Amino acid sequence: MEALGNLSGFESMLPLLEVVGAGEGGVRKLGGYIKRIPSGSTVAVDGGEGGGEVLSELEEELHTAEDSSGSLLEAWSVCIVPVIRYGSGYVDLDIFQRLNEKYQGGYLLRLGSVDADPDIAEAESQVPLLLSNLQATPGEVDLVLDYAEVDSERTVERVTHSARQAVQWAARRSWRSITLLSGAFPSSISHLGYDRENRIPRLEVDLWRAVVEGVPEEIDLHYGDYTTNHPALQAGAGGWKSHPNLRYARAGEWIVYRKKATLEEGNSSFYDICQAVVENADWEGESFSWADQKIAVGARMREKLGGATQWVALGRSRHLEVVKYRLATLGEP
Repeated sequence: MEALGNLSGFESMLPLLEVVGAGEGGVRKLGGYIKRIPSGSTVAVDGGEGGGEVLSELEEELHTAEDSSGSLLEAWSVCIVPVIRYGSGYVDLDIFQRLNEKYQGGYLLRLGSVDADPDIAEAESQVPLLLSNLQATPGEVDLVLDYAEVDSERTVERVTHSARQAVQWAARRSWRSITLLSGAFPSSISHLGYDRENRIPRLEVDLWRAVVEGVPEEIDLHYGDYTTNHPALQAGAGGWKSHPNLRYARAGEWIVYRKKATLEEGNSSFYDICQAVVENADWEGESFSWADQKIAVGARMREKLGGATQWVALGRSRHLEVVKYRLATLGEP
């Protein structure tokens, strides 16, 4: 959320926020984070196992909060697009409809998950009934085809054929948009070496490119990924202690830097990572992203970037800006 709050602009992207294992106070915390996003932005929210109830709680939190003077934050507004998974969303249709009536943002339909690829035969029979019950048309719905983890070139080859079929099926309807979503970042970086550049290919880009090349040119297929996170994020992930590291996107790969923390110097070796980034001949400069600006300051001042949460935010920020820039300039992520 810190990365999103410091994004250069939302005009070309739709953030999809998935709530995973929200315990007591979790929705309130999410509402606080969303309030940092610029007013007028649009975000899609997947309530996860909590479904529509999470979205209902979130909407209430966003619009009953008060500022320090006690007045309602009426000048601030973010459009919430409810995310629907047709297998579990029927009981919450009234909540989804109410949110659409309030925000006029339509819906996002997510097919597929970390457990199974999109089942087009099942969708063919289920989705028309869902839309009928929602009293919605495909033109009000952003369709996301979620293939979750792509962990090897072999997986890319396996998924490509079925993904092409899914995209062609989707193209026969008039969805507001069609997005291919997947993620290639590993679940752990503990196997990667210290004191060197570990390079990980962004295989989700390879999958998207392969699918685009195999469908008719008139199909406008959008791109989605899980940034620098594995698709199967577990509740509580991120609370562990970690050696200094940075997940730095560059073109079609990530460069993962790792250093060991020491008892004497703590996490100060993270600033050696910052120094390595700014000294790279391909570095675009600190104006490229919020992350690069922070990294440049860290290399010069060697302070204020000493925690794992901050390192994650820097990696996410950099990733988002790289994808935005490449789509705008190259037409691919």
